[in-house]
Amino acid sequence: MNSSDPLESALSRVARMGGGASLVINELGEIVRSVGSAPIHLIARWAQEEVVADVKSERRVEPMSGVIGRWHLYARTVRLRSRDHVIVAAVHADDFEHGESTSSVEVILDVMSKLLRAFEGFESFSISNRREESSRVLRDLEAGASPGRESAIWRVLENFGFAAYEPIRALRLRLEASDSALRQPAPIRGSGLVIKESGYVSSMIELTAICSAGFDIEGSLDAPGLIGAGISGLFTALSQVPEMLQTADVALASAGESAFAYVDRMRPVEWAAARMSSRFDRRLVDGYLAPIMNGAEAQTTLRTYVDCGGNIAEAAGRLQVHENTVRYRIGQIEKTLNSRLTDPRTAAEVVLALQCLDAAERA
Repeated sequence: MNSSDPLESALSRVARMGGGASLVINELGEIVRSVGSAPIHLIARWAQEEVVADVKSERRVEPMSGVIGRWHLYARTVRLRSRDHVIVAAVHADDFEHGESTSSVEVILDVMSKLLRAFEGFESFSISNRREESSRVLRDLEAGASPGRESAIWRVLENFGFAAYEPIRALRLRLEASDSALRQPAPIRGSGLVIKESGYVSSMIELTAICSAGFDIEGSLDAPGLIGAGISGLFTALSQVPEMLQTADVALASAGESAFAYVDRMRPVEWAAARMSSRFDRRLVDGYLAPIMNGAEAQTTLRTYVDCGGNIAEAAGRLQVHENTVRYRIGQIEKTLNSRLTDPRTAAEVVLALQCLDAAERA
């Protein structure tokens, strides 16, 4: 109880006494905390299927036991703040003598149950620790993980539901400062997400996150105050996190009405436009577009013409003018450019410049 992290300390003691591992699982089957070298995810699944199911059906027998490979498992339920939790102790087969070990583990689990009940504000305590651990691992990843440290970081990520060396994504999220839905993120262990607040941009809050390939990004992170989310492509090397966060920044700059922008779904022109974000880039674009978009009429006509894929009739219909009017206006633009908009290179330059202008306005 006097430890800086009482829960971690208690579980470590149980793991050492059993020669294996110990963990606490909530009623949803999520790993609240785990310590030791046993196969944590397999144990959590066993607890969910064998123990939690019995708790819900009120067919509980205490303590419950089972075997996974060379590990002998013992579980006891404890109710904390109106929620059922399962304490599991995994004992290595080499250290297992059925009669004596069973009796010892029962005593350990009984004492552990009493200790957990004594932790005032257990849920809040766990949330605070998860948030702190999530921020810590993200700080390490943002700084750049050396190949030698990757295995250690993967072990931490496994507590949050990541599978070691399986594909992940890097995310940058931006939301209104007044929104509190994501401002104080508390990632659930087993969710496949680590997230932290990374700064402020004007009246907005920016968050940084890493998630597993299977994490439901839009279903889990969409909130009323969400302004935009940039999502990198899939990758496996943790040393790539800084680079992938940069690509997520680029995607975030291109996020439109859908709010969620995925790097691997962006077209080359969108990617190029989003990367042109410096003051020099914008001056270059403004200098190119200013002569050909001289006035609201020319600007509207050019944008409509591009949106219609160069179809004069369709553009005229949208603008509610005669087709010859559109031809005349486009002709004036082409005269200024000294090139036809049907030239692929000229069309590419115009489209890219317009995309850059739109990205600058969104920023």
